[in-house]
Amino acid sequence: MRGLWRAAVRATLLAGAVGVVRQRRQALAVRRGALPADGPAGRRPPPASLPAPARRLARWVPAAPRTPLGRVAAALWAAPLTTLGMAVALASGARPRWDARRRCLVATGVAGPSAVALRTVGAGANTVGQVVLCRADDPSSTLLDHEAVHVRQAERLGPALVPVYLWANALFGYRDNPLEHAARRGAAEGLTAPG
Repeated sequence: MRGLWRAAVRATLLAGAVGVVRQRRQALAVRRGALPADGPAGRRPPPASLPAPARRLARWVPAAPRTPLGRVAAALWAAPLTTLGMAVALASGARPRWDARRRCLVATGVAGPSAVALRTVGAGANTVGQVVLCRADDPSSTLLDHEAVHVRQAERLGPALVPVYLWANALFGYRDNPLEHAARRGAAEGLTAPG
């Protein structure tokens, strides 16, 4: 059983590496003009070639928990990722602040390896649990709304978000990652703020 677990972890790490390479290539193609820019709120629909489960995932924009108990449960379920996100933020020289509208922590002006990693893949921000890590000191509202959808995804999927995201990136590329399509949709339609 342990051997199967190790093989699954290795395969997921390999999928993550493949996804990073694909994302980097797509970012370079956008810079060269070979691909159109697809910003955080871009409304390019998921391709019809995506399998049905991936298309359903691309439409999934979870709402923020509405009750105090729901918020506590979501925070606990996302806690392993949130702890990692806080560590990355602090190691990057950023001090996360609470964004009451989006119900998450936002760290702006991240530096060091985190900023290099974001720049390498052409990203302005990344979400780890309930922590949004932004390269810019003053990120756009659209970018924060996009990342807030990823916070909601982390609250629902918990630690399972990491392998789901990495495998989706490896299989479909960043631009067609169903979780990214959902985040773009949520940001464009204003679905990130609690009701």
